[in-house]
Amino acid sequence: MDIGGFIAFTAGLLSFFSPCVLPLVPSYLIFISGITYDNYIQSQGKKYRKIVLMHSLSFILGFSLVFISLGLASSLIGRLFSYYKDYFVKTGGITLILIGLYYLDVIKIPFLEKQKIFQLNRKPAGIFGSFLIGITFSLGWTPCVGPALSSILMLAWSSDKIGQGIYLLSLYSVGMAIPFIICSFIFERIFDFIKRYNFIARYTSKILGILLILVGIFLFTSIFTRISALFGLF
Repeated sequence: MDIGGFIAFTAGLLSFFSPCVLPLVPSYLIFISGITYDNYIQSQGKKYRKIVLMHSLSFILGFSLVFISLGLASSLIGRLFSYYKDYFVKTGGITLILIGLYYLDVIKIPFLEKQKIFQLNRKPAGIFGSFLIGITFSLGWTPCVGPALSSILMLAWSSDKIGQGIYLLSLYSVGMAIPFIICSFIFERIFDFIKRYNFIARYTSKILGILLILVGIFLFTSIFTRISALFGLF
């Protein structure tokens, strides 16, 4: 895995363990599968484990489709405006540094403190319904995962290869998907899992802030492009 892929995968993990995603994972598993925690425990998980897993995979495909599509679009836009790419990338680098400083509580950015989250009152039926929920998740929770997602889109934009956006956002999606799948496997212990690892969410914003600042510096100074070109990645 190259440096861009590592950053994308790490950003996906940090997005999952963010304060506005991790605590709600049990609710999402219950919502998409239609299975209550009590029913799962009473059946000792044997009857419902496969159902929870299948709905989880469908949910993951939904949000992955949107993220990967954004990656492709970012690469296409970057190539379309390649003449001005350096200006856009440097501006994006500065923006990421400022957002990173915000997450480290160094500066205040009021509009980042506002979250508009879309919720569905009723779940569309079946496995396809979980797929649609995944799409809704990726769109409705953008204020939460947006900063991490934006950093990866900027990396995709700085590339001359169309497939780089798909590659980076696929790894970002994998980073979010792996812990989600683990949670579906341990659904009977999900609340213990959240309670045990919820402390990570307290540090996620700080780690994310550092990551955004590093990516911002890489983009502004063109270090990332030079390193990637050295290994023939871009």
